[in-house]
Amino acid sequence: MRHISSKLIHGTTGKEDQQHRSLKTPIYQTASYDFESAEDAEKAFRGESDAYIYSRIGNPTVTELEKRLALFSNADNALCVSSGMAAVSNVFLTLCSSGDNIITSPYLFGNTWSFFAKTLKEFNVEVRFVNLENPEEIEGNIDRNTRAIFMEVLTNPQLIVYDFKAISDIASKKNIPLIADNSVLTPYIFESKNLGIDIEIFSNTKFVSGGATSIGGTILCYPSDKWASVPKLAEQYEKFGQEAFYKRMHKEIYRNTGACLSPNSAFLQLLGLETITLRIDRICENALRTAEFLSKSEKVQHVDYPALKGAKYHDLTQKFLKGKSGCLINVELDGKENCFRFMNNLKMIKRGTNFCDNKSMIIHPASTIFWDTPAIEKALMKINDNMLRLSVGLEDVNDIIDDIQQALGTL
Repeated sequence: MRHISSKLIHGTTGKEDQQHRSLKTPIYQTASYDFESAEDAEKAFRGESDAYIYSRIGNPTVTELEKRLALFSNADNALCVSSGMAAVSNVFLTLCSSGDNIITSPYLFGNTWSFFAKTLKEFNVEVRFVNLENPEEIEGNIDRNTRAIFMEVLTNPQLIVYDFKAISDIASKKNIPLIADNSVLTPYIFESKNLGIDIEIFSNTKFVSGGATSIGGTILCYPSDKWASVPKLAEQYEKFGQEAFYKRMHKEIYRNTGACLSPNSAFLQLLGLETITLRIDRICENALRTAEFLSKSEKVQHVDYPALKGAKYHDLTQKFLKGKSGCLINVELDGKENCFRFMNNLKMIKRGTNFCDNKSMIIHPASTIFWDTPAIEKALMKINDNMLRLSVGLEDVNDIIDDIQQALGTL
């Protein structure tokens, strides 16, 4: 098989259940597993066999999902966890110790920003919020205790596209691990391995789940010798080389935080992977058509959609994102009151916080996701009261546009 859509349907072998010849991976809904002998149990716990021990540590349904996601991304290893935020927290708990720092942008998903600004702070890990569009500012904030540069491939909700080559070059030059959150686009649009990214994470809840059927997250690990320069991983690097990060995370942090993905969620996400390329293509087409319509409306003050011709990040979208920018569109109206009136008059588009769903959804970020973010930080993050985040779905694009048009007519 040459094409990724075929590989995601058939998996690594196409034989999910050798015993019964089932064409779908079974749901192994179990907590623990039987051993043939006491000796086999000892070997399993010592890591001398691939036998399953306990579903918090490993589960066959989850393993099949991990194999397909590694295939999807060309990663060496994939670890599936209970949510996108579990992916974020496991990565940084694996990397960072007290006194360390990481470099990132202030333009982040709300809970990621909260994890960096509040949770890591309590572990005495400094988070340096810099302008990732300015290479000099990035380099100027790196020191001997910098453990990672973190970025969102397409920032949520600001929809900024970075010069990934420039950031990757700095990370390589300074020998700093580069971590990317690819939730909005997935490896189908943005290929992390080709741009020197060491760790890729995403929320399976979005495109992978097949339409908001379940919560989950994934951590993808690419070969890297940068782990040799991370004090917390020095011992693992001597033993495992380029797999040092994955080995420590899987053996210790993942198990100790209880971040396991449920077998039932893994099954639903395996189903989602079978149609992911079709859904992404359709949603990107719908989103571009919708953005073009919105950009011509007199009721709309501003539209952000990076793939839209004339958009600020259009050239970078063509260069790094195959000319596609996913489902999210930012729409600015005349004030919060008009935003609420517009939302309340939509008939088909749902008012909800998810995105990359089969259904189109809309939310007012300033009053919901970022409601308790201090005003100064909110301004720094470009979260304005007149901004709406629209997630375009799989519906017929004419129905999406019709719903938007009638709601705009009430303003």
